[in-house]
Amino acid sequence: MGMPEAASWGGPAACEPPFVAELRRLGVEVAEETYVYGEQLAGTTLRQRISRVLRTARRLRTRLRAEQFDVVHLNSSFDARALLRDVATLARIRRASHSKIFIKFHGSDAALLRTSDPVLRRFARTLLARAHGIGVLSSEEKENFVRAGVADERVFVVKNVVTDVPHESIAAPALRGLLNVPADVPLLLFIARFIPAKGLLDVIRACALLREQGHEFRLLCVGDGPARRDAEHEVARFGLQTHAQFFGYIPEAETQIFYDECTLLVFPTYHYEGFPMVIFKALAAGLPIITTRIRAARDYLAEPANCLWAEPQQPAQLTARITQLLTQPELRAAMAHNNRALAAQFNANTVAREYLAVYNQLIGQTMNAER
Repeated sequence: MGMPEAASWGGPAACEPPFVAELRRLGVEVAEETYVYGEQLAGTTLRQRISRVLRTARRLRTRLRAEQFDVVHLNSSFDARALLRDVATLARIRRASHSKIFIKFHGSDAALLRTSDPVLRRFARTLLARAHGIGVLSSEEKENFVRAGVADERVFVVKNVVTDVPHESIAAPALRGLLNVPADVPLLLFIARFIPAKGLLDVIRACALLREQGHEFRLLCVGDGPARRDAEHEVARFGLQTHAQFFGYIPEAETQIFYDECTLLVFPTYHYEGFPMVIFKALAAGLPIITTRIRAARDYLAEPANCLWAEPQQPAQLTARITQLLTQPELRAAMAHNNRALAAQFNANTVAREYLAVYNQLIGQTMNAER
């Protein structure tokens, strides 16, 4: 199992360790290798990244030559930045072992499947040809790969494990007390890596309209990234300093209090990630959700049972959705109940067993070929 480094930002560092732990509990022998994935808390240069990729590939090749494994499971993302790394890695490990190679993409750029760039197109085709199985996190992504010529039986729609601290274990007044926010003031949560496609600027503009309509609220912005400066400027431009607060990056293990105590999640993302962990962490906490019909959210959530849909980059529509939830407490309560129930689909045991079925299918292909 190629594991993201613990300091990586994003969902994989949170969802993969409990998945591996459950595989072991079910009796599967799992060997881990730290695999370069995602952005680190401490930035790295291009030269450093290339060096780390080559060192990792050598480690994987050495281990595969020394031991026998049924499946090599790598975590990645199908994008231009990861493409060279993955092609280089698979070229080395395929020559070292007869193991089946399964790549789980924690997001995929559909444009890369249609690129006219000859170098990127060649790398993409090479990568997809060298993997025996490809895991994607939504049916939309599977359709994209199949449409691009990847055999349907080689593409599997898989899930992430979503863990949750029991709701009752958090003292309800803790966050409001810390922020000095009265109990009747709604807390709107935006939590993500701060990149433009996650929709934070749209949320801030929607909140400006919300204040004009006379609504009381506090927007909690949890995270960091390149869009933070623009977001802070937008808050200042609209005079929302008393309505919005930035918390910066908070380790995953410390974010649960925000999910448990906020009134609703506002997440109008149009990023190409497959399984937005923010949405599914909100499900597990029973948090009402406003989001876009994107990938895994579209597969598992329904309106109004689990969420209200909003179009990306439409602040006025987003304001209307927020107003609808704030003024309908019975709708929020129904969503909370439904979302906790839905989250059971993503517990470690259920997800691990589904992956085992995928692994066994890949292994079975080898056995059938040998017969």
